[in-house]
Amino acid sequence: MKNRVWKIMLATTLSFAMTLSLAGCGSSSKDNDTDNAAASESGEIDVGDLTIAYVPTTMNNPFWTAMMGGIEDKMQELGMDADSQLVTVDSDSDQATMNNYIYDLINQDVDAIIMAPMDTTACTEALQACADANIPVINVDTKVDRDDLVVSVIASDNYEAGVQCAEDMMSKLDEGSKIYILNQPSGSACVQREQGFLDTIGDYFEVIGTTDTSGDTARSLSVAEDAITGDAELAGFFCINDMAALGCVQACAAAGRDDILIYGVDGNPDFMGYVKDGSATGSAAQQPSVVGADAMQAAIDYLSGEDVEHEIVVPVEFITADNIAEFDISDWQ
Repeated sequence: MKNRVWKIMLATTLSFAMTLSLAGCGSSSKDNDTDNAAASESGEIDVGDLTIAYVPTTMNNPFWTAMMGGIEDKMQELGMDADSQLVTVDSDSDQATMNNYIYDLINQDVDAIIMAPMDTTACTEALQACADANIPVINVDTKVDRDDLVVSVIASDNYEAGVQCAEDMMSKLDEGSKIYILNQPSGSACVQREQGFLDTIGDYFEVIGTTDTSGDTARSLSVAEDAITGDAELAGFFCINDMAALGCVQACAAAGRDDILIYGVDGNPDFMGYVKDGSATGSAAQQPSVVGADAMQAAIDYLSGEDVEHEIVVPVEFITADNIAEFDISDWQ
């Protein structure tokens, strides 16, 4: 049986630790490539014999935990045992670390990989290695540059998330108001959110600054503090995720500026309380459990020889204090 979760500290022992985690539980695997291929072509597959790997950017974020929950629920629905058939690694927001894990997963002959890249370009070598090993990759959340190397891209409608934030901000602020953007150019999903926002506002607002904070609360707090002190007329922040928006909430609270609008993306339950009490203005909420479930289904469909859509878009829900009562904010949407 294959172990379900790897929590391995990166050091020189990475490869050795990974081998120990999976020793004796390889899928006898690609020695039976011919039989597996025949089963796939006929649509016959024993899901109980499969091992699926989940490789998110980090496990230190409830978003990825929620996505894993969707994967596990779908596995149970399909008659699989997540405890023995799902392997999860923590890349700790580092693409080089993720690539190393993927190489080890290839060596262990997992049947499919569900992966969310930290860097959409730097993951290409690892994706090529998966393709060479005939291991299908389901790309979730953030689209990789070489999407020809993945079976399917399953992500939230990130562009629409930016559109929703922009439209609400424009309904609340006058034309020419000064705003600040906290972005993350390294993530294509974040780029899409920002692009949706910018395309929608056009020249309606004066964007006085844009800073890459990598969606990190501490970095965003520092940037927001400087933006607030730098221009007393600052009227709004657009952030590519809720954790960046939280930094803005903290900065505004410290400065006594409850008049500044703050928008995030994700629908993080830990952030929803700030939307509810008005400390933050709104969030375009993702559905990570739906993304996870769809990714798991896509992996099984592909291994069964069925056609899989190359791009699957999951809708977002815009949440403000006005409609928050309609949502269960104790969990992800």
